[in-house]
Order: sequence, then C-alpha cells, then structure tokens
Amino acid sequence: MNKFVVLQVCALVLISGALGGILVFTPVYDEVRSGIVLVLCLSCLKLEPKSITDFTFVTANNQDHPEFVLENLSHGVVFLHYSGDSCAGCDTMYPVIKELFSIDFGKQDMFHTRVTFENSTIGYIYVNIHHTIHELRDAQPIYDKDHFSGIPMFTIVTLGYDNGNVKPKYTTLYGTLTTYGCSTDAERVVFLQELIRESIVMYNQNKAGYPQN
Repeated sequence: MNKFVVLQVCALVLISGALGGILVFTPVYDEVRSGIVLVLCLSCLKLEPKSITDFTFVTANNQDHPEFVLENLSHGVVFLHYSGDSCAGCDTMYPVIKELFSIDFGKQDMFHTRVTFENSTIGYIYVNIHHTIHELRDAQPIYDKDHFSGIPMFTIVTLGYDNGNVKPKYTTLYGTLTTYGCSTDAERVVFLQELIRESIVMYNQNKAGYPQN
C-alpha cells in the first residue's frame, strides 16, 4: 500500500514538472505572464496613483508612437482605454466611459470607433488586455508615463508644437480618478470632458502642420 502511494506521488511530481516545462518554454507562458502577471489591477491593490495630467512629447520608454495611433491621430484626438477582465477599477470606469462617449460595447470586446465630441472627432480605442491583439496590448507600456504598469489606464493623444515641428503629445490617467479629486461617476465624466476639451484645443492649434490621411 505504501509503495502504491509512493508511486502516485512520483507520478504527480513528474506530471507537474512536465506541465511546468510546457508553460515556461512555450508562448502560453508568455501570454499569461504579459497579460495577467505584469499588468496589475490598481483598484485591487488599493492604489490610486498620484500623477499629473500635463501633456508630454516623451513616451514612457522613448519608443515611437504605434502606427494605429498615428493613423487615427490624422483624423482627430485619440483616446486609448486600457482595461481587463478581473479588475474592480475597470468595472467602475467602464460605464463612465460609455456615458462619456455615448457608446455601447462588451467589456471583453475588441472595440474602436470614431465619435463626435462637441463637434470634434475623437478616435476611441478600447483595449481589454486579456482579449486583444499584440499590437494593441504592446502599446500600453509606451504610454505608461508614470510607470505604474496597471489598469485601468487612459491615454489621450493630441498634437503639440515642439521646436518647429508638430508632434504627438499625450497624457495618461490611472485608476478610478480619485487622485484627481473625483469620487462619483458624474465627477469623473466632467473631469474627462475638461481634459478632452484641452486636448482638442491643442489639436486644432496644430493640426495644419500634421499630415492628414
């Protein structure tokens, strides 16, 4: 009987080792690690990162802006919304964003559209990091300007004038916006509206110097 138990334990160890090896040495492990382990739910961690809303030309890792952002930027301001499945903060902000832009989509959808905001075009791009393509998910670190590596995360990309050149300029917000003085959904909507208006003013001031597709 004892010999049988020993054999069972040995079999379990071998199977666990084999499965662990498969996960570590295959893309499955990379997908899980990049999609879940490395991106944290700021709300679940009880974090409301303190950051400023100033727009900047410098990306978080000095990489170029992705092509899908530049293409949409030729039509208007771009609003990137990063979310995830098991994220309390994302659940809080999900209806806020839908109200802000008067849009409707599933939390696990891949969704993007151009919306009209006070007579201006906004390119809205929703990225659920657990249900998306590499191109969209891999852009998140580029705009993580305060290096929090968490969701929810919102990036507004507009245009700015820098030493004679018109270039993309962006700001990024984190969490449920309580660090910016917002404690209700109504306050969150108003806060985002004001920031979008600011980005539209910058865009209109500089769009003549940016190539239009």
